[in-house]
Amino acid sequence: MSARVRAPELRGRGWLNTGGRDLTLADLRGKIVLADFWTFCCINCLHVLDELRPLEEKYGDVLVVIGIHSPKFEHEKDADALAAAVERYGVHHPVLDDPEMDMWQQYAARAWPTLSVIDPEGYVVATMAGEGHAEGLARLIDELIATHEAKGTLHRGDGPYVPPAEPETTLRFPGKAVLLDSGNLLVSDSARHSLVELEPDGETLVRRI
Repeated sequence: MSARVRAPELRGRGWLNTGGRDLTLADLRGKIVLADFWTFCCINCLHVLDELRPLEEKYGDVLVVIGIHSPKFEHEKDADALAAAVERYGVHHPVLDDPEMDMWQQYAARAWPTLSVIDPEGYVVATMAGEGHAEGLARLIDELIATHEAKGTLHRGDGPYVPPAEPETTLRFPGKAVLLDSGNLLVSDSARHSLVELEPDGETLVRRI
């Protein structure tokens, strides 16, 4: 049996979706942690975000997904652009900003996206690259739950995700706009997954659908 590898400590420029708190592995002890190495211009990474949502919902009391944003291109290192992408793509888990690729190197990631699974005792138990791992991850999570419940090392309860404050604007990342017969505008509000009807001035809110 190969020696177990302890997960490297989480360090970066800052955190998103934690209420301003820096997370450490000690904070996450007792949880199954899934580190998702991604970058916001990678379509495969965005697909994986969607693949992980059902797992986050199903295993919400034992699984903590941590997005580790390790940028491929220079413009992806911008902290404001990352914050906007996290909102735009509806990322509802903590995100560590890793602009210098330190975590990427520490965890020996080789491709976007890469997923690393950390058990409740803080050891890396699996690493996988690319899309299509949801089914295998669910099996692994079930095995880890059984093992660590039996050992008494699994701690159920809420994770560290803190939703960001809702921006005080009518539209966030507006998409297509359609002119209605009334003269009003119907605009898709991408970040909030809704449609907004505005008066002809383009500012006064009539209703949200």
